[in-house]
Amino acid sequence: MKRLLARIGITYFSVLAAAFYLPPVWDYVLCGAALLLTAIFFIIRKWRRTIYLPAMAIMAVVACIVHIGYTYFTVLPVQSYATGEEHSIEAVMIEEPYRSYGKVYYRLRAEKIDGKKADCKLMLKLPIRIDVEVDDVLSFRSEINAMENQYFLSKGFYIVSDSYDTVVTADTPKNHTLYYQAIQIRKYMREALDAYLPEESAALCKAILIGDKYSLDLSLRDNFRYAGASYFIVVSGMHFAVIILILQKLLSLIRFRGARFLRLAISLVVIFAYMSVTGFQPSVMRSGIMISFVALGRCLRRLPYSLNHLGIAGFVMPCFLSPYSAGDIGLILSFYATMSILIWANPIAKKLCYMDEYGNTPMFDFGRWIQKRRSKKEKKVSFDAVLFRHKLRNTFCSIPAVSLAANILVFPITVFVFHEFSLVTLLSSVLLYAEIYLILILSLAVCVFYYCWVLKYVAMAIAVPLNLLCKLVLWIVETLGSLPFAYFRVGAGWFYLWMALTVILGVTVLMYRNHYRYVKLAVFCSAILLLTGSVTHAIVEMQTYELEVYSCGNGMCVGLNYGGDFYLLSMDAKTKEVYKITDELSYRYGSARLALCLNEDDLKKYQLYRKDEFAISDYLLYDSSGNDDAENTIHFGGDSVFALDDGLTLSVRMAGDMPVPIIEVNGKRIVLLLKKVSFADLPEELRSADVIVMSRALADYEGLRCDSLIISDTHDDALKTAKILNGCYSKVYITGDESVTYPLR
Repeated sequence: MKRLLARIGITYFSVLAAAFYLPPVWDYVLCGAALLLTAIFFIIRKWRRTIYLPAMAIMAVVACIVHIGYTYFTVLPVQSYATGEEHSIEAVMIEEPYRSYGKVYYRLRAEKIDGKKADCKLMLKLPIRIDVEVDDVLSFRSEINAMENQYFLSKGFYIVSDSYDTVVTADTPKNHTLYYQAIQIRKYMREALDAYLPEESAALCKAILIGDKYSLDLSLRDNFRYAGASYFIVVSGMHFAVIILILQKLLSLIRFRGARFLRLAISLVVIFAYMSVTGFQPSVMRSGIMISFVALGRCLRRLPYSLNHLGIAGFVMPCFLSPYSAGDIGLILSFYATMSILIWANPIAKKLCYMDEYGNTPMFDFGRWIQKRRSKKEKKVSFDAVLFRHKLRNTFCSIPAVSLAANILVFPITVFVFHEFSLVTLLSSVLLYAEIYLILILSLAVCVFYYCWVLKYVAMAIAVPLNLLCKLVLWIVETLGSLPFAYFRVGAGWFYLWMALTVILGVTVLMYRNHYRYVKLAVFCSAILLLTGSVTHAIVEMQTYELEVYSCGNGMCVGLNYGGDFYLLSMDAKTKEVYKITDELSYRYGSARLALCLNEDDLKKYQLYRKDEFAISDYLLYDSSGNDDAENTIHFGGDSVFALDDGLTLSVRMAGDMPVPIIEVNGKRIVLLLKKVSFADLPEELRSADVIVMSRALADYEGLRCDSLIISDTHDDALKTAKILNGCYSKVYITGDESVTYPLR
């Protein structure tokens, strides 16, 4: 029975996570497959005797039924409010607001909708920040839509209100909840770190200590991502373990009969307090549940079995939160990283570390060293240089062993979700491990001492080495992330091919009787395949020259892929369409070298996304009349020419009062005619360009003498126009429902 809870819990969590991301029809397919396996396991006598397989199959069926039932009886009734009509809403703020994509997100729990009692989470998006706090009661009238973002669905937000003209009134309650006090502690911790540290160092400390990664600038977050060290700035079980280890060392000083029950009570209180301060993030809750069971086992003098605790957490968490919470990507990565470490960390460490003749692995034990220093009766032991060298080697080898074990399951999930990976992950874990946890401990000490006036000078003294550590970490991350070929993006097609080849390798290995001998070879071949495909993808991108015109309704959204470098030339469309396009570009390219802004509104639109996930290095802003101090912005006016790269030139010509972007690449001239450009003002030489991209607003097609014409339009009459013009030009393209990719080579 020792591993039964582990297998049941892991199966339950895994099936819930798969059902969350699968289309609704596939949920029934998954349930049917689980039922079939259950029947097979009970029919075949050999498998029936083994309780594990039938129990896991039954748990898979239960998970599918729970997910389907929760969808129909909880999620869909909540989304029934999304009728496209306005509703009167009364809701309570349940978390601090935050800014993203140019809007402020308010997480609410609706108590009344149209005067009727309701109990559901609601995401309210506003263009401005209003003066409200947690526990405040907000009243407003707005249209409600069904939530489509999977991230928010996994957080329990099934409906959203997104309107620019929503008027909100707020009332402060007489009594606050206990969670409100936890948020005040979180604010005090931010205040303490901001008081003694520079901005970048304080932001890093807040990210490590309380998981506030949005305090970090996007460029710093990018550096951590490129270095494969993003898990250091997300509060997880590793951070939790350090805090609990410090707590246990302090609690070990409490020694009297029955003290273990007091230690257990204090530990549970601290665990719950830390979970609340970090906002009950799923990855932190998973770690808190596991550590609580470990503390309970020690109190009852029972040996802990961590895989069982992980299985219990995987079963309990969806019950505490919701079945959809299993789809939270942070929880998924934390869950499978922990499972990988528990299964493979020790075997890998045994291969890397030194073992003595008795099978022991010498390691530094600072706790025992401190106890020996306190004990006067302990005899002094002479220094053993050989043993010290073995301990030092084992200490350094244990870090990459844990990191390598965690990546066995986390790596394919990360590549599948984010389509990227870093080759310097193991190196960053070795170089940053000690510094990150020293920063965690020192940051906590600064926060504790800051509010004790006697110890404020101690906090000030601690802040000096803490600041130096932060600068060291930021320098290491920036250096590793900037190494050649440190970071790769993987094309979707190649990823699926790699997964298929990896599965074939795995099945082939399992066919051999002594398949453990070939596991290393299979893993090595899979890694070589992925690396080869990624390098090939990068080389192909370097030889790619394409003009991309995106389907965006009645507007024009154009980008240029020039040898793997991406340039944004126009994003003239509605915000909703721009969001979808930018999200896709972020997935494909991750960043843009330059964005052309023909007015201040374009600049603001681009900057909304620059502050989040899609990085833009520089902006070219025409006719700037307002914010002359905008970061990374080059201002110009009138006819201008910019040499962007070898063989790539961007120029802007005036057609009356309207600027016309012109791209010259590989001997071809491309002209973009935006909505307000008058055909009569268009210079004669621009009418005979190689490629002209235009929106439906310009109707004088017969005056154009270009080789290829691209019409950015999704209306029905645009297709008829394209067919009529098909004989007038070499090629006529129309975006319609799909984007147009025009090769430039």
